[in-house]
Amino acid sequence: MTELHTLRDFLRWTLSEFGRHPVELGHGTDSLWDEALALVFGALSLPPDGDERLLDATLTVDERRHVLDLIQKRVHDRIPVPYLTKTAWYAGLPFHIDACVLIPRSPIFELIEREFDPWFKTPIDRPIRFLDLCTGSGCLGIITALTFPESTGVLADLESGACQIARENVDFHQVPDRLEVIQSDGFDGLSEGSYDLIICNPPYVDTEDMATLPPEFRKEPTVALASGNDGLTLVRRLLRQAADWLASDGIMVLEVGNTWGLLDREITSRTGESVQWCEFEFGGHGVCVLSKQELNTLYSAF
Repeated sequence: MTELHTLRDFLRWTLSEFGRHPVELGHGTDSLWDEALALVFGALSLPPDGDERLLDATLTVDERRHVLDLIQKRVHDRIPVPYLTKTAWYAGLPFHIDACVLIPRSPIFELIEREFDPWFKTPIDRPIRFLDLCTGSGCLGIITALTFPESTGVLADLESGACQIARENVDFHQVPDRLEVIQSDGFDGLSEGSYDLIICNPPYVDTEDMATLPPEFRKEPTVALASGNDGLTLVRRLLRQAADWLASDGIMVLEVGNTWGLLDREITSRTGESVQWCEFEFGGHGVCVLSKQELNTLYSAF
């Protein structure tokens, strides 16, 4: 440690450690350089994309010890950077997280930024009511609230720990007057009412994929990932219920990741029609958009 003094020194050391020890990316970065920036800058509560003006700043002794400790946990214990820094940057915003929730990475944020065009024709300034189901850290619901400033919504999750994290993020982003966090097993714990928009990123990883997850991904809560042998156990239950919770012109945005092909084949074989799958500029797949009418049609299929 005596030879490491500046941010530049620690970035170089981190990259060397990544070269000596295998690490898996996918929790907000797609290169070792970005991972090193996120780790070193994040450890010091600095923006994770780095700032060259700070590279030659000297760390205090306590800061040096802290950064080195996180580097060792990253490469030896394979803990993802956001769990080490307690912050995940998603859609350009910081969210507090811990191991109770998934690290945010859903491509749905692109749909929110586009105001769900062309599926959602509601003007941005019209009050809407939305539901973020299986909310985890609350990031998708919070971004929706910030994008639709007249909206109100419910963030729901099965796990009490996730609900606590979501409440912290709701307070941090200053939207507690518009967002309510509810502990709920799917739709089952919600109060009566309907929603113009349902966003749902549920567990959808099948047994085979769960068995081959890299160590970093196994640090995430299993309950937020696994959903039966084929990954669709919870999804089928939610699809059976969703139409009852949508307004007449509402839509459901559903993410199923790698199980999208199975879901699409299952729906097509029973209804004769595929669902509409979204394309994303920044990567990601397995997100479909369903209207209330389509969900009613699908009900008998599930």
